[in-house]
Amino acid sequence: MKLNSARFAIGTLMRGAALAACACGIVSGAAAADAYPARPITLVVPFAGGGSADILGRVLANSLTETLKQPVVVDNRTGAGGLVGTSLVAKAPADGYTLLLATDSLYAINPALYGKKAEDAVAALTPVAHLAEAPLVIAVNSASPANDFAGLLKQAKASSAPLSFGTPGVGTDHHLLGELIAKSGQVRLNHVPYRGAGAALGDLAGGQIDMLITLVSTAQPMVAAGKIKLVGVASTKVYEAQPQIPRMGQTLPGTDMLVSYSLMAPKSTPAPIVARLNEAVGIALRNSSVGSKLAELGLTPTGGTVTDFAKRMQAERQQREGIIRDADVKLVE
Repeated sequence: MKLNSARFAIGTLMRGAALAACACGIVSGAAAADAYPARPITLVVPFAGGGSADILGRVLANSLTETLKQPVVVDNRTGAGGLVGTSLVAKAPADGYTLLLATDSLYAINPALYGKKAEDAVAALTPVAHLAEAPLVIAVNSASPANDFAGLLKQAKASSAPLSFGTPGVGTDHHLLGELIAKSGQVRLNHVPYRGAGAALGDLAGGQIDMLITLVSTAQPMVAAGKIKLVGVASTKVYEAQPQIPRMGQTLPGTDMLVSYSLMAPKSTPAPIVARLNEAVGIALRNSSVGSKLAELGLTPTGGTVTDFAKRMQAERQQREGIIRDADVKLVE
């Protein structure tokens, strides 16, 4: 009896210790969130300065600085399609002081193209908040017979040679959209990757390529100059910034392709800190000044919960990896 009583007492003590440890963990996490942030935060942008991701990152950093009362510093770490910066954040301490300005390419495309290294980097990250989206558009020369997406498909089917489409490079959202159109529309298209938007726009205006898959913000200056025109937007919804652009999905269902921007952190970042950051992002996206700057980039603010973003990540990855597999997309053509 004495032995059993001793065992009972020990068991009770152990359970009590476990509960106390758990409670301490909860209190510790809450305390960490209350104290967060206590020093500057680094926002890694894995793309070169001057692009839409970089500008968005700087707009976000300014707003987060005001809300969190600590400096948020942008650090551009380019290379390997964004993998260099992604890996840097994936290996950083999970304390909320190193964050990643991500695009869908980092988690929905790179693992299928770069393999295990990209897969491991994505697995070591956690979603924080979705920031914004921008639909891809199809631009053609102003002299093109196609005035809408249906007309472009008709031209492609009637052409004896594949129509050429320009993009920023192999494996980009733009490239995958072209492959999706080719398969779904049963037309022949020839991919022409470019290193810069300027060269691609020049070739489109000069008639060297038949069409260009791009963002509205990239195409707008030449649209305004009357050198090119937009014949389709890859969105299931009316693009509010330019509602006159025909929606491609009305002609060819399933051809929506939104470039997606988000905020991520190292995996195991405490949930209260993730929630604090998500809340701060929401405040930023509701700011009219931020909204105006995003509109200049052709971006639509999104926001939402961490769960919403996680579901979106899964859907985007499923779509992109399916196209890569079906079109047998490789990094080197």
